[in-house]
Amino acid sequence: MPEFVSIAGEFAARCADIDLARPLYEKHRREIVAAMDRFGVCVFTNEAPVSDEHHLAFGREFGPLLRQRMQQTVSGRGIRLSTDELIDVGNLDENGDIHAADDPRRAFHKGNLLWHSDVTFDPVRATYSLLAAHVVPPDGGDTEFADMKAAYVDLSEDVKQRIEGLTAEHSIWYSRRLGGMGDVGDDAKTTRPPAHHPLVNVNPRTGRRSLYLASHASHIVGWPEPEGCALLDDLTAHATQPRYVYRHKWEPGHLVMWDNLQTMHRGVPFDDLSYPRDMRRVTVLQAGGF
Repeated sequence: MPEFVSIAGEFAARCADIDLARPLYEKHRREIVAAMDRFGVCVFTNEAPVSDEHHLAFGREFGPLLRQRMQQTVSGRGIRLSTDELIDVGNLDENGDIHAADDPRRAFHKGNLLWHSDVTFDPVRATYSLLAAHVVPPDGGDTEFADMKAAYVDLSEDVKQRIEGLTAEHSIWYSRRLGGMGDVGDDAKTTRPPAHHPLVNVNPRTGRRSLYLASHASHIVGWPEPEGCALLDDLTAHATQPRYVYRHKWEPGHLVMWDNLQTMHRGVPFDDLSYPRDMRRVTVLQAGGF
């Protein structure tokens, strides 16, 4: 039976009792879902990095997986990993070498340093992301997570009423521009048109509300752009205060699972031109009422 030990109060927990190389019993799958509903972030520790095969199989226990070739679209080059269900968030090219300073994939990854939830720029939202550490730098490269449930609870009643029912527009190209990436051209942009999502998410199992924000969110639909941007900035500043944030220091073998509908996250910079960072993510898509 998996045991989840709190790391930061009611936000983030650690579990060392799950063998990721074996299929899950249904009761264990339900217990993990319940832990995700409670904690938002769960850290699974292993002595060695999980294999790609077992990583994918573990992700599929929770729903269909995202297929994405964003880096190939951006760079026009091949992908390093064996399948587009594994999303490469490291700094290595298709030959296993560190990205050159002028590699467009390096500029693309700078957007990951902004607060975001994964793939809010797609019409089908992501529930869980599962990020596995294979190689980590000696300093930096951590990941910070923000508790969007607690941030929502602490809003004033006036603000809660103001944002209920609002919809934000999300675009990957908006966040990449914020991160310093240049224009990718109209052809690339057509691969990922903007998506609209509610500003407040309701968990279908618990009924708890949380803010649904990301650096991908450019404006509030139906609002004047300056007012909508100001609201998004204010909510993000509120939700990312230190009291809502857990910072995870990676070790090879760690697999961190988080709920994109109840958290935001961002990467912490490191010397990406000197040290390799091999991180691989599986992302579960929302299906049915899950």
